[in-house]
Amino acid sequence: MPKVYLLVLFLIFCSFGAAGSEKVTIGGITFKNARPDPDPSPTGDFKTLVVPIKRAGNLIIIEAQIDTLEGNFVLDTGAPYLILNETYFRYLPHVAEQESAGVNGYANSSFTTYIRNFNILELHYPKLRADVTDLSSIENSKGIKILGLLGTRLFSDFAITVDLFRNTLYIQKLDENGNIPPVEKVFHDRFMISPFRMLNDVILMKGTVDDNSLWFVFDSAAETSLLDYRRSKKLIPDMEVISRSKIMGIGGTSIEVIYTRFDNLVVGDRKYMKNRILITNLEKMGNAYGYTIDGVLGYDFFVRGIFTINFVKKEFEMYIYNNQ
Repeated sequence: MPKVYLLVLFLIFCSFGAAGSEKVTIGGITFKNARPDPDPSPTGDFKTLVVPIKRAGNLIIIEAQIDTLEGNFVLDTGAPYLILNETYFRYLPHVAEQESAGVNGYANSSFTTYIRNFNILELHYPKLRADVTDLSSIENSKGIKILGLLGTRLFSDFAITVDLFRNTLYIQKLDENGNIPPVEKVFHDRFMISPFRMLNDVILMKGTVDDNSLWFVFDSAAETSLLDYRRSKKLIPDMEVISRSKIMGIGGTSIEVIYTRFDNLVVGDRKYMKNRILITNLEKMGNAYGYTIDGVLGYDFFVRGIFTINFVKKEFEMYIYNNQ
């Protein structure tokens, strides 16, 4: 099994800890510790911000700056907000304590803090709230310095487009109707569109596998797609098993994973064939998110095209790569 599956299972330290004791119920699901107060709105004199992408394996890396410190951040739509690496930010003030979790178990405790002057090129964030936790496993596996993870809340007022073929991220302001202005549209050959929900600041998309309805988290930092073994038992007979392996989870627990190939994945208005997915136990990840998830759509899914996430209209689109 490729080493990328030793994984990613950093997928991540999504912390839903003591930032608040308030409970929120959405669609009959109760979420604990929702953050009640929004961060100040970001500012920037641009309509379309073009940000270079670097790659570390299947991870999407962009450069950003905290005060005078500039470095690498993972674009992570599986994380709800900004998460910082305690190796470099342990000195920041503790506003509240947290507990972090990933698909392979619980990580060390972390804490919530506030930072000033967070910038992605011309995009500026004042007094931004962030969680600080141990991200050394990502650094060690990729061999690069990682300052943190960029979660969805950072882009809640925008549409972002990821073009992995040209290694470019586009951050775009929207009009009063939540659309990208026609003059600012970069891509036009759309082949898929899907609505999504935002629950605890995480993107949740509905899909089907062999006509079985499932809810997937869309995670740009997942180096492979994942499916919970409890939901996949009746699907496995129709899947081709590529390999079986065991990974060591946090705390020394051993977790079996099965890597499979299958057809008939439907997301939005598009059917995807020749899919690859890793089957494992997603219960602890669901506990971290605050609700049960059936799977994760990761790199194996989104590498098939250029994708746009409109956080205002809550629409996900994919476009054909045109080499001209």
